[in-house]
Amino acid sequence: MRERLLTRDSKLLLLSAFLNSVPVGYINVVPLVYLAAIGYDPTTIGLIYSVSALALVLGLIPFGLVADRYGRKKLLIIGSFLPCITYAVFGLTLDPLTLIIVSAIGGIGFAGGLGVAMANPTLIPMLATSTPDDKRSVVFGILQSAWAVALMLGSLMSILPSLLTSSLAQTERTTHFESYFVMMAITAASVIPVLYVRENRNGAGLPKSKDRGKITRQFGSGNRGYFSSVGSWSRITQFSVVFACSGFGLGVLVQLLPTWYSMKFGVGEGLIGMWLALSNLATVISIPMIPFLVSRRGTVTTAAICGVLGSLLVGIMPFSPLFETAAVLFTIRSVIYGIFWSLLHSYMMGVVGEGERGTMVGFAYTAWGVGISAGVLIGAEFLAVGLLNLPFSAAIICYIVASAAVMIFFRKIRPPEEARGFGLSRVTE
Repeated sequence: MRERLLTRDSKLLLLSAFLNSVPVGYINVVPLVYLAAIGYDPTTIGLIYSVSALALVLGLIPFGLVADRYGRKKLLIIGSFLPCITYAVFGLTLDPLTLIIVSAIGGIGFAGGLGVAMANPTLIPMLATSTPDDKRSVVFGILQSAWAVALMLGSLMSILPSLLTSSLAQTERTTHFESYFVMMAITAASVIPVLYVRENRNGAGLPKSKDRGKITRQFGSGNRGYFSSVGSWSRITQFSVVFACSGFGLGVLVQLLPTWYSMKFGVGEGLIGMWLALSNLATVISIPMIPFLVSRRGTVTTAAICGVLGSLLVGIMPFSPLFETAAVLFTIRSVIYGIFWSLLHSYMMGVVGEGERGTMVGFAYTAWGVGISAGVLIGAEFLAVGLLNLPFSAAIICYIVASAAVMIFFRKIRPPEEARGFGLSRVTE
């Protein structure tokens, strides 16, 4: 019998990730524009978002290790719920110091604070465990698209404050506060699907004794505690380099893109949100393209090519005469980078041992968080002094370095589905 693409557990995990990401799309537009409109300087806004990335950095490795050793489901539940705290506080105050503190807890922006530090080292390995190897790249493509569509819906909801203002005759400040409580409710709903996921405890913790010999021959010795038993340190380091460079590009440019749009073209949050929503929706196009591209070029080569092409499109954006031109270029770039990230995540889960996946995600995303945190601070400073083109230059360099690193580090390492030849006969060593 032919295996289904999506299992019961993978559907539940995708649904949870989708619901949890809708408020992220909102947070990636509204505060960036509204806080600037009421007098916050770009440096303060960048600090709020950067602290969220710093909290992610501090939490990812410990939570990744805990997830691999003791189990993932409980951490995923807690991490999925934590953003509720942040959204509630954003709905109560505009005090900068308070916003900075709570951004570290549930997160704000792409980084996600301690909430994502718990959720990522659990969600990604659990989804990989629930999926056959030959379908993993497509399922991670669905995850990337679900995330993108959720961001699209959240971006479209950026019109919520203006709708509330016009329909309820409330002040702009009040409607912005109320909108954060709507985001809190959506986030709380994302926890429910996780409650019904069946955790595979063999997918977390050290290998059982009957499997230890096989695992240690592949991934290293396992007789001196967990750290010394991890046999994927070289690959962890390599993926961390790729994620750090990609994270810096995301932080220095993409995280602050709504602010750049506003400063460059003078457009408001509603129009910005609509175009960001379109760019996220467009990534759905990437799902049917993934199997074809991988069958032609292989996972590693396809990912590297997509990274370079996306960088070239970013390089054209500063020269756009109109907001719509820049927005279209970013939309095309989003489709290409949707493929890049889907393949990178799938490949990362395929070339490490099952019992080390949380650790891998923890270290890789720690590097990613460091990159975002540094990128946001530097990008905000560029914008604050009116150097609107420098964020693009910095992002292009980092994205190209990340793409080159993928080829240099992994061109000779094939994931299990390619090594077994699941219809990928064109792929060579």
